[in-house]
Amino acid sequence: RAQGIFLVYDITSERSFQHIMKWASDVDEYAPDNIQKILIGNKSDEEEKRQVATEQGNKLAKDYGMDFFETSAFTNHNITESFTRLAEQVLSANKKDLDLLRASVTDELNLATLEEEEGITDGAAASQKGCWC
Repeated sequence: RAQGIFLVYDITSERSFQHIMKWASDVDEYAPDNIQKILIGNKSDEEEKRQVATEQGNKLAKDYGMDFFETSAFTNHNITESFTRLAEQVLSANKKDLDLLRASVTDELNLATLEEEEGITDGAAASQKGCWC
């Protein structure tokens, strides 16, 4: 159950860039609706071999509603930044679910406290509270 995906091409290979459109449409068709996507142009350290302009990557990312990074796995350029951005997008997209989960946990803790104060805990409730420790 992926929540985020990197679509990666090699900036020194026009062919790898052309395949991104197929991959992007496959993701749109088969992945969950709220999956977060980032386009990555890798090998930015090989500028002298570049076949795909930065502007091409930017345009494709914009067309598909993705963020875009040029990275270098060799020099570690933009690696942390791209992973951090994908994590931010996933967390933001799932904020509603996280908020509901937090509220549910808080409600259960409040109910357990109320039961304890009222002296209505039984063995099952006590063992259930033990799980929260």
